[in-house]
Amino acid sequence: MQRGTVFLFLGIFSILAGVLALKLTDRNVFWALIALGAAIGSHGGISISQRARG
Repeated sequence: MQRGTVFLFLGIFSILAGVLALKLTDRNVFWALIALGAAIGSHGGISISQRARG
């Protein structure tokens, strides 16, 4: 599996884990996990699209 794909799936997993933890505990610190997952997933998506272009 390529590195961009790993980052994309890690980002999706982090977002889902953050949403689940936020629902279960209602602590605002898990918003950081959701934001981190979005950043990691975006990095993975950009990496995949750059590899496809050239």
